[in-house]
Amino acid sequence: MFRSKEYQEMEFSSDESDVEFHQEVDFKEIALSAERFSIKNRSFTLTGFQNLPPEIIFNILKFVDVKSLLLHVKLVSRYFYDFLTSSDFWEMRLASSLKNSHTGSQIKISDCELTSLEERGLARSVCEIEMARNLSFTKSLIKNTVSSNHFGDVHCVKILSYPAANLAISGSRDKTICVYNLNLFEDASSQCIINTNNDHNGWIWTLNQEANGGTKIVSGSWDSFINFYEIGRGELEKISDIAVHSAILCTQFEPNFLLYGTYSKLVVGYDVRSATVAFKVKQHTKPVLSVASSENYIWSTGEDHALSCHDRRAGKLFKRIRMERISSSIQYTDPYLWVSGYDGFIKCFNQEMKLVSKFDSGHTLPITDMAHSTGATVTASKDGTVKLFTPNLKSNLWNSFMLDSVASCIDYKDGVVMAGCCDSTVAFWKYKN
Repeated sequence: MFRSKEYQEMEFSSDESDVEFHQEVDFKEIALSAERFSIKNRSFTLTGFQNLPPEIIFNILKFVDVKSLLLHVKLVSRYFYDFLTSSDFWEMRLASSLKNSHTGSQIKISDCELTSLEERGLARSVCEIEMARNLSFTKSLIKNTVSSNHFGDVHCVKILSYPAANLAISGSRDKTICVYNLNLFEDASSQCIINTNNDHNGWIWTLNQEANGGTKIVSGSWDSFINFYEIGRGELEKISDIAVHSAILCTQFEPNFLLYGTYSKLVVGYDVRSATVAFKVKQHTKPVLSVASSENYIWSTGEDHALSCHDRRAGKLFKRIRMERISSSIQYTDPYLWVSGYDGFIKCFNQEMKLVSKFDSGHTLPITDMAHSTGATVTASKDGTVKLFTPNLKSNLWNSFMLDSVASCIDYKDGVVMAGCCDSTVAFWKYKN
């Protein structure tokens, strides 16, 4: 039988830790789970591939990426449509995706986490996890460091989502915002930069995109202004601004509503449609470093070591916790609040502010920033490393990336890690398809 060179390399590779195709398979577990598959209303005769037992088909489809399964394989026949719309298939695929790529050990998730993934859609969640997991295969990664854009420390980075997919932005002490085309960064570094913006007169501390597919971008600066932009054709088109009378250190951009934290210790809610301040709360004794929100709560951290929770329904402070060290970054991914800090730990709280999980990141110096999503948890530290973890409560390390400088900010989305550094560079890591 003819076998391609790629197939031979896949079959006889001696370094299994960096080849995606080598995964330990629990055939007993697959066989037991496969018994639950029932393909109803077969109005055709199964031949060839479709005659194989379901557990074998699952093991074959495991090597096909999720997008191809949903966009192509599912449309081949009624058999594959039923097979790929079964929750059993995606639960098995999820379990396979959450295996440690180096040790083969199973990474467990709680019932609450599984419920949350099911609410988002198991297929979508598996897709995000597998894109992140690909970054654990070091030999299949592309790294690009862009050094010709900024001339000062890079304080904030953001990978944009639809409708501005494949674009990223960074803000720096040199008062500029740069826009990058992620489709080009495999080429010469200078080709990645497609636009530079100079609207601010002070250090830029925060950048954010309107949630849920919004088209607006917001920037906050030491010049006490917040600027709103529309992203179009790779350019930031300024549409309005706000004079705040204090430096802006962090933002959270909900649909038509902006939350921001200031150097003057305030957390402010701003209605974008009416261009009015909805509320101001002062729950910190020092500058506010990070904000996050859900439908019912607003969380904030400050240089006073406090983690505060504001109840939006009652309009007052719900709970305030004093942390041992400064919490540099917080993010809410339903149903948990993720907190990283100078103590090197990542903590997870529920909405009632009860500690659910805590694990050591392994960084030898304080964590400067964190990005958490359905696919992964990514941290940056003063020790010059960026670490990629599984997204579950009992996180496992997937990979660690070294930098030539300290990463002051980090972001992750759809299989791309972006880090802004103190030597004015911006680094990207991406899986090579």
